[in-house]
Amino acid sequence: MTAVDDHTASPTQVLPPEDNQPVTEKVARKVAEEARETGWTKPSFAKELYLGRFRPDLITPFPRTDPNVAERGDAYLARLREVLTSVDGGQIEREAQIPDEVIQRLTEIGTFGIKIPQEYGGLELGNVYYNRSLLLIGSVNPALGALVSAHQSIGVPEPVKRFGTDEQKAEYLPRCAAGAISAFLLTEPDVGSDPARLHTTATPTGDGHYLLDGVKLWGTNAVIAELLVVMARVPRTEESRGGITAFVVEADSPGITQERRNAFQGLRVIENAVTRFHEVRVPAANVIGREGQGLKIALTTLNSGRLSIPALGVAASKWALKIGREWSAERDQWGRPVGQHAAVAYKLAFLAASTYAQESMLELAAQMADADETDIRIEAAIAKLYGSEQAWKVIDELVQIRGGRGYETA
Repeated sequence: MTAVDDHTASPTQVLPPEDNQPVTEKVARKVAEEARETGWTKPSFAKELYLGRFRPDLITPFPRTDPNVAERGDAYLARLREVLTSVDGGQIEREAQIPDEVIQRLTEIGTFGIKIPQEYGGLELGNVYYNRSLLLIGSVNPALGALVSAHQSIGVPEPVKRFGTDEQKAEYLPRCAAGAISAFLLTEPDVGSDPARLHTTATPTGDGHYLLDGVKLWGTNAVIAELLVVMARVPRTEESRGGITAFVVEADSPGITQERRNAFQGLRVIENAVTRFHEVRVPAANVIGREGQGLKIALTTLNSGRLSIPALGVAASKWALKIGREWSAERDQWGRPVGQHAAVAYKLAFLAASTYAQESMLELAAQMADADETDIRIEAAIAKLYGSEQAWKVIDELVQIRGGRGYETA
């Protein structure tokens, strides 16, 4: 069984504009809208709020993790804490490099397979413990958290687990659980939030393969990945409707060049790259889902995967609160600790309240995702938006509390 045995259009296929035709605003909007999930098969607390209806029954009683999962999850978090005690996050940031031994130790305790089913060698702990682990990892170094997050939220494990064939699951999930890091490549130099402009192509060869050609920008984990999820456009033909399609690609395939590692103002350790594909042969069996389903697969995968962003935001906020409280108790000005001055006390109160709200929203959304009784698309989006913006405000307030020292790097 392969993933591309049916080229007929379906309601879940996102059809591209005609090849070589200009992408108008109307066409771009159509491609984006067709990639969205429009159906609602389960109730949604946040959706009801948008419609002016308050449904507390959808969030009460508070969802609870299965006791067996909780026992295994707590044991894993204990192992993770032990590993992280020996990780120097400051050194990682200064040297812009994650030591191989850190990745190896995380691999040994199962960090790269937290959400992968046990039958494929993973821990099968779900979203709650996945996010709690990211909170711990992100507290040590956010780029290390980003590596783990990208691998499991948008890399190979989640789309293959949800949309892959049995053969794909048997091939790739054990490898990912065992530490084969995966990357996600969608963005291009001329393509950001407008997928209709995607230039990377995947041309069928007639012998059961596709040829990938194009350039990807900011491929998360691409520098060190063993496996890639690549979004590419399959041309329209008489036999195929084509469209943006998701592929699993071996990172060492002939024709793939990592042209350079990206450098950023922050997250200096993040392993993003500019990746070029030149006539890269990919088996048809490596298509995830079917031709034309790539964007929908990506967006569906991110329904719960996007919760990793607020998880890392909570990690940053908790660490900021710790630093703020300690500094405010130690630093004396005008005869008393600065934390006893109203201006600083108000900022500390904001740090505590915001961090509490972020974590509460994240925990609820993750518990709901694991319970799988409600649709959490909107809840996850709200958690990501609120968590990202609040984490930024928390960090800014910490800088103000620290004064000039808040701008120092050494």
